[in-house]
Amino acid sequence: TGVAVLKSEIARSAADLLVDRALLDRVKECDGQGCGWLFLDESRAGNRRWCSMQSCGNREKARTHYRRARARV
Repeated sequence: TGVAVLKSEIARSAADLLVDRALLDRVKECDGQGCGWLFLDESRAGNRRWCSMQSCGNREKARTHYRRARARV
């Protein structure tokens, strides 16, 4: 079934990740408030902070902007 194939692919991908130290070192936890998702940082500099810029990154940047704007008032 499709679910069995999907589970197999996920297990294979996880096993590949666990045996490759260079990849495992790039697994990070999202800095998004209350998120906690893990992601593979594939950025060139290795400095990605969020699981997704469209969700967690955008919300965090909006929060930071709001705090800075309020501090100036």
